[in-house]
Amino acid sequence: MTRRSLPQVTLCCIDSTLRLPWALKALQHCVDQIEFGDAFLCTDAASLGGRSLPAGVRWIEIEPLRSIEAYSEFVIKSLATHVRTSHVLIVQWDGFVLNSAAWSDEFLGFDYIGAPWNHIPEPHAVGNGGFSLRSLRLLQALQSPAIVPSHPEDVCICVTYRALLEAQGLRFAPTALARRFAVEDDPLSPQVFGFHGPYHLPAVLEPSQTLAFVESLTPKAVEAHYFGSLLRELVQGAKRRPELEPARAALHRLVLRAVDQMQGDASLTPQSLGLCKALIRHGEFAAAARLLRQRRRALGKLWAEPRLWLRLQLKALVWSLRGR
Repeated sequence: MTRRSLPQVTLCCIDSTLRLPWALKALQHCVDQIEFGDAFLCTDAASLGGRSLPAGVRWIEIEPLRSIEAYSEFVIKSLATHVRTSHVLIVQWDGFVLNSAAWSDEFLGFDYIGAPWNHIPEPHAVGNGGFSLRSLRLLQALQSPAIVPSHPEDVCICVTYRALLEAQGLRFAPTALARRFAVEDDPLSPQVFGFHGPYHLPAVLEPSQTLAFVESLTPKAVEAHYFGSLLRELVQGAKRRPELEPARAALHRLVLRAVDQMQGDASLTPQSLGLCKALIRHGEFAAAARLLRQRRRALGKLWAEPRLWLRLQLKALVWSLRGR
């Protein structure tokens, strides 16, 4: 396959987490399709652990980023010094170039473009930073003392300080163009340039890689904001593609391990309630029933949360009648 040439664009990933092996895979997916003007990974030596980088990707050693807030501050205040081209494409471990043929030079006419958010209304819907194209001019403008870093960095830029940045002539892409650039909240489309979100991975990775991804997760993953969507995509994906069944089964085992760890007060957190509802919604009835029983024990009430129990029983009955 002939790679598209984008000499004006630097590929960048910043990661000091346990997901770094997947960040390297994301970088590989990108450089397989595109020849960038530059490409680098920002991480610390301990996190990199001697791993090889994709060909053409250089390593910029930084201090460990020990929190997501530290990541946001680095993007806002430190990234500019490392970029040598007019634009930088930021990717994370859970997103990469999907279709290089969907690239448009129109994207370069703006200082910020990322997948539109569905939970943030216009005029601030653009956009997500996990797979985003930004101009060096924007990165330099962020160095102003008037810009105080906050997390998440994309909201800081696109919502908190958007008016200030636009007053300086910086341009944020319109939503219609951003939808052609990338997907996050919306359904995955092969007609977009890239995507962000781990729940999209089952649709874009080989089944063996999807299984490896699921097996790399820890029980804490069930508390992540993306887990319900990942569960949905694997349950539905396995129905359409039987080769995804091993990954779905691995996720089922992960859920059971996570539920077993939610004893006492741990079963009563907002996260555990959200997990319980997601399990019911997406057909993990045995795990949902186990978690509900643990919640009842923690509450000391035999008949606590009757509506959730009723929802579980009705949903299980409907799925049984449909032969799902």
